[in-house]
Amino acid sequence: MKLRDALVLFGPAWVIMMADVDASSVITAVTNGEMYGYGMIFFLLILSIPLFIIQDAMGRIGSTVEGYGFGDLIRMHFSKRMAVLASFPMFGIDIFTYVVEYAGIGIGALIIGIPLYISLPTIFVIHLLILLLKEYTRIERPLIVVSFILPIAFIGEMLLRGVQIHDGLQSFFYFSSSHNYIFFLAANVGAVIMPFMLFYQSSATSYKYTKLKMKIDDGIRWSRKETLTGAFFSELIMVVIEMGSTGIHRNSGVFNAESLSQNLLTIAGPYSHIFFGIGLIMAGFLALVTISLGSSWGTLESLGKYTHRNMVILYMTESIPALILTLLISHPQSMVFFVLELMSLSPIVLLLPGIMGGLIVTNKKIMGKYAYGPFAEAIYWITLIVMVSFGVLSIFV
Repeated sequence: MKLRDALVLFGPAWVIMMADVDASSVITAVTNGEMYGYGMIFFLLILSIPLFIIQDAMGRIGSTVEGYGFGDLIRMHFSKRMAVLASFPMFGIDIFTYVVEYAGIGIGALIIGIPLYISLPTIFVIHLLILLLKEYTRIERPLIVVSFILPIAFIGEMLLRGVQIHDGLQSFFYFSSSHNYIFFLAANVGAVIMPFMLFYQSSATSYKYTKLKMKIDDGIRWSRKETLTGAFFSELIMVVIEMGSTGIHRNSGVFNAESLSQNLLTIAGPYSHIFFGIGLIMAGFLALVTISLGSSWGTLESLGKYTHRNMVILYMTESIPALILTLLISHPQSMVFFVLELMSLSPIVLLLPGIMGGLIVTNKKIMGKYAYGPFAEAIYWITLIVMVSFGVLSIFV
C-alpha cells in the first residue's frame, strides 16, 4: 500500500486507541506508579493483546459491512430490543465518564495555571464546534492532531523524570494475592477496553471506508495493522505514565493540582508538570469527543433514529449536566476512588456489546467470507470471558 493511501485510511483505529488513554486511564496509571512503581508494567503490556483482539473484530465488522454502524447491525440482524440493551448501559456509564473526563481536563488545566471556569467551558465549546462539522472525516482531522500531542506530552514528562530501575528486571514484575492488588488489576482491565470503543471503531470505520469506496480486503488489512499498532502504543503510553509517576508519595493527594505539581517538581524537575498537564488535557478532550460519538452512534443507531441533529442533542443532554456538576465539585481529586471503582466494574458492561460483536463477526450471513473461522472465534470468546471475569472479580474484593 502506498504512503498516500495509508494516510487517507489512517484514523478510526488509531484515534480510538489513543482515546483509550483517557483521564480515567491516566488516573489509573498514575496510581499504579504511586502504589507499585514499575511493578504493573508487565500487566499493562499484556493488556495490549486483548485490546487488539476485541477491537480488531470491531474494525473487521466496520470494514466489511460498510455504511452501517454497530448499533444498526445489532438492530437489523437481531432486534431493536437487543440493540437497546447493548447500548443503553453504555449511555448510562458515559454520563459519569463525562464527569471524569471534565475533571481530568480541569486538573490538567489547574496544573498549568488555567482556572476551571475558563478551561472547562472552553473545552465544551471546542468539542461542540468539532461535532458540528457533521462528516466523520472532517471531525477526525483535529482528533488525529490531539492523538499525537497526547503521547508526546506524557513521553516528555517521563523523560524529565528519568528511568528508575533499582532491582533489574524484578522492577517490572510485581504480584500479590491481596484484595487491593486484585482490585488494581481489575481497574487496569476496565481502563483498557470500554464499551463506547466497540461502537466507535466499528461505526467510524464503516462510515469512513464507505465514503472512500474501499475494497473490503484492503480495508480489513489496513484496519488490522492500525489496530495492532494503536493497541501496543496506547498501552506503551500507559507504561510511560506509570514510569513518570513512580516516586510520587503515597496518600499525598495525588490528584490535587497543587500537590501533583509539587510532586512532579520534586521527582522530575521544572516543566514536568506542564508536560503532564497538557497530556491530561489532551487525554480528557480526545475521550470526550470519541465517547460522544461512540455513545450517540450506539444509542441512536439502536433506535433507528441516527441523524446529525439527534447526535448533537444527545451530546448536549449528556455533556451539559456533566460540565455543570464538574464545575460544582470543589475538589476534583476526590473523584479518584470513584474513577477506580468505575474502571473495575466497566468490564461487566462490556459483556453484552462484546457478545453482540462476537455474534456478528462470526455470522456468515452478515460477514460473508470475511466471517471469523473457528480458531479466531475461539480466541475472541476466550478473551471476552477473561475480560468480563475481572469485572466480576472486582465485586468480591
